[in-house]
Amino acid sequence: MLYLSRLTLNPYNPGVRSDLAAPYRLHQTLMRGVDGQARESRLLFRLEPEAPAEAPILLVQTQTLPNWDSLLKNGYLRRADGPKALNPESIQQQMYRFRLMANPVKKVRKDGKNHSVRVPLKRARYSEEEFKAEGKIGYLQWLERQGNNRGFKVANVTDMPKAAQPTKGKGKHFGVLFDGFLQVTDAEKVQQALTDGIGPAKAFGFGLLSLAPAH
Repeated sequence: MLYLSRLTLNPYNPGVRSDLAAPYRLHQTLMRGVDGQARESRLLFRLEPEAPAEAPILLVQTQTLPNWDSLLKNGYLRRADGPKALNPESIQQQMYRFRLMANPVKKVRKDGKNHSVRVPLKRARYSEEEFKAEGKIGYLQWLERQGNNRGFKVANVTDMPKAAQPTKGKGKHFGVLFDGFLQVTDAEKVQQALTDGIGPAKAFGFGLLSLAPAH
């Protein structure tokens, strides 16, 4: 079972301002909601882009039942809607509307050596020859490949590059917001993708896959 919460942050709270500037700390703060169960509960979250700056909204998914009381009491949250139970096994082979904030990167071999590096991707579509020779892949192709591996086929999608998120070091994570429709081809794989998330940098607000019936 998964649990979805919709949290409205209080932007006047100093902790909120600090966490929004450093998403990894935001993840650590949210983990207080599953205190004592951190190792058993993967927590995925996404800052919803439609929310106004004066009322930022997080969609948070946990594998154990969260409790947001402490964050409400200290003024970190203005309100907490949910948690709402979501059974991944309800996913069927049908069309769904989806949203995914992703960090599309690709591990490649560098200079023929036996180590790999993560490289940020571009929107451009590269040929299979370029992919095989240089590891190049556009982020729309990245999404298609994720679907091939995780049991879905993208039917229609809009993509919006987002401002890079700071890492724990000096670098930044490149983000893309995908909105569209997908066809589930393997329900079990999609169920696992819902639970695990898609792509890297999940502790920085990436990887949460949201599905809703297309009808």
